Amino acid sequence: MSEARSPAREALAAGLPVALVAVLALAAWWLLSATVYAGKAYLFPGPQAVGAAVVENATTLGVATLITLKEASLGYLAAIVIGVLLAAVMSQSRLIERSLYPYAVLLQTVPVVAVAPLIVLWFGYNELSVVVISFVMALFPIVNNTLLGLRSTSRTLVELFALHNKSRVTGFWKLRLPSALPSIFAGLRISAGLSVIGAIVGEFIIGSGNTQGGLGVQIVFAQGRMYTALLFAEVIAATLLGFLFFLVVSVIGRMLLRHWHESAL
Repeated sequence: MSEARSPAREALAAGLPVALVAVLALAAWWLLSATVYAGKAYLFPGPQAVGAAVVENATTLGVATLITLKEASLGYLAAIVIGVLLAAVMSQSRLIERSLYPYAVLLQTVPVVAVAPLIVLWFGYNELSVVVISFVMALFPIVNNTLLGLRSTSRTLVELFALHNKSRVTGFWKLRLPSALPSIFAGLRISAGLSVIGAIVGEFIIGSGNTQGGLGVQIVFAQGRMYTALLFAEVIAATLLGFLFFLVVSVIGRMLLRHWHESAL
């Protein structure tokens, strides 16, 4: 019988393929910049040029990343709280679900890029508008997946709780909510990246009037200056920020599910 692998070996086994793909992607990036786009760094800078831009603008890039992190985090947390509460309310009554769910779908189908200028007009050219846009982007997947999870509870277990005269509140906290956790975290993982996208979109809108701001603001100014290497660096920073959100949510979900749910075993 084989021995259980240590956590270090498991981490190495999981991270090695990711690192290999990253190395191959960097090699392909460098090859393109050195051949197809040779002498055209203003269109497609190589990894070394982007690295130099990061070093040269480290302070600005760090501050911008922290600002976007704060805005996306606030929007994401608001979406989690309101989304889970809204789904919990809808799960208690088919009438409430039929009344509210179409508006949640409508919120998802309205193009955020079209609505963002209105949000900025209502809330001002400030971080609050960015947080609201991030919230709007992240809300629907949380509502939809949480409601799906709450509605998918085993009918046999629900009837068993009813047979033992358990209250509706007890059934929700001890049966429906734990059973819905895999679906909830699936929605949270989807919304993790969307919250960052929403923050960037909001910063695009306010970027034309303020040189101080997050990654979206700095992307607008880097584009205006044709500083393509810095533009690449800022896009990569935004991508890594979304990945960080996804990773944190995935780790928390695994910690909560690893001892009892098949998806984490």
